[in-house]
Amino acid sequence: MLSYIFCAVLALSPVLQAVFDLRLQLAFQYAVGLGCLAWLFLRAFGEGLPAGLFKRRLYPLWGVAALTLFSLVTSPLRGYIFNEWGNYAAGLLILVFSPFLDKEERARTDLAVVIGAWLVFALSLLQAFALNNFAARPPLTNLNALALFAVMVVPAALARRNWWLAGAMVILMVWTQSLGAALAALAAAGFYAVVRLRAGGSKGNGPLLAILAIMAAGAFYGLQADSVAGRLAWWHSAWKMFSAKPLTGFGHASFTWVQAAFQPAGSFREYAIYAHNYYLEFLAENGLPAALLWFGVLLAAARARTGLVKYSLIAALAHSVVDFGLSVPANFWLFCYLLGSPAPETEVVRPSRAHVRYALAFAALLAAAMASLTYRSLSFEKALARALSEALAGRPDLAEAELRPALESGLFRGPALDFLGRLNLTAPDAGFRPAVYYEMALRGNLYDAGAWRALKRIYSMPGLEKQAEGLERRRLEVFK
Repeated sequence: MLSYIFCAVLALSPVLQAVFDLRLQLAFQYAVGLGCLAWLFLRAFGEGLPAGLFKRRLYPLWGVAALTLFSLVTSPLRGYIFNEWGNYAAGLLILVFSPFLDKEERARTDLAVVIGAWLVFALSLLQAFALNNFAARPPLTNLNALALFAVMVVPAALARRNWWLAGAMVILMVWTQSLGAALAALAAAGFYAVVRLRAGGSKGNGPLLAILAIMAAGAFYGLQADSVAGRLAWWHSAWKMFSAKPLTGFGHASFTWVQAAFQPAGSFREYAIYAHNYYLEFLAENGLPAALLWFGVLLAAARARTGLVKYSLIAALAHSVVDFGLSVPANFWLFCYLLGSPAPETEVVRPSRAHVRYALAFAALLAAAMASLTYRSLSFEKALARALSEALAGRPDLAEAELRPALESGLFRGPALDFLGRLNLTAPDAGFRPAVYYEMALRGNLYDAGAWRALKRIYSMPGLEKQAEGLERRRLEVFK
């Protein structure tokens, strides 16, 4: 059963990533979460649970899950990002449970990865030659993210001797012209050359190393100054984010919402969704303790992996130094599946019926809490749509009335205030109403970049010099 869930996620999520709305994200998250829970209880009442689930090697993963969840709960941006943590949690579950697939189940899941890769390649061809939107909106949302997907699939395809798929993925890599992917592939190939050098001496490796050196020089030569400058600016913002909250961070996937607040005005490429460095981004979003545990898990798992798939992981980890591919859910889930080494042991543990009942009660409470959050999230989305309709019809009071339940709750108060502020900012007769909304937003989240920018624009009007000075003074107290 578990393999069919993983098959669906790994085959469909890459080709659907470009249209990954809230409902689709929740569908994949629930499929993985409920599928793993069902598998646990079926095994607990049946042949027993794998003993590997209770070994110490998984303790860091449980620690990472707890710390990242704590970071989310304490984040001033949780109303914007709480659904995003579910994507990360789904990846952790894939990493934990995929090693316990038996040989037949793993072969089935590997086939799903192959099918997903072919679907991505077919969609790329369709977009390039029929829809003419490949460059504007490629699969996996971005050419660099698409290139990382191809880089991860190539060694896995070679391990299966699937030359056609490997060739198709190489075509995608070349097609995207992603220097990050080229550097990642070079890192994996260089590591492979070093392993061969240690295993068999220098015979036959000299030409390979020379070719890799020439390719690396060409890749670095192709780097563009604006691309380098942009990354340096984003990395600087991520580091300042981390410095502001080093222990807990701002919550998983918060860089999108906080980055602009830490970017100096007038800097090159002031805004980005991702930090273009997975390690700095994770550090800024989740804090130092969670980052140390997670990076330790990645290093240990990558070292334990054997075969050509190991080089998929090396390529992904190298790519993550200069880009954001692992922040894309479909890529992250594939990475977690490749990262999970098959468990060799067959020993099982049979929990007592009392323990199973307690676990079942806990799972029921957890499922109820998830269902409640999902209901509230979807209800808020519908309320936003109704509020927009009222505003377009010239009824701002009714628009606010639609969002009043969200304004009175903690979770969606920030997004509701931001929406009302933007809605009234362009209204001709709004007066100081948008300033009121944005000031309220700052009370709940001092790092709200949108609120600071909007208030600066509002207070730049003649006669509001005192408010503008006060705003700048408050901003400097927060961003020292």
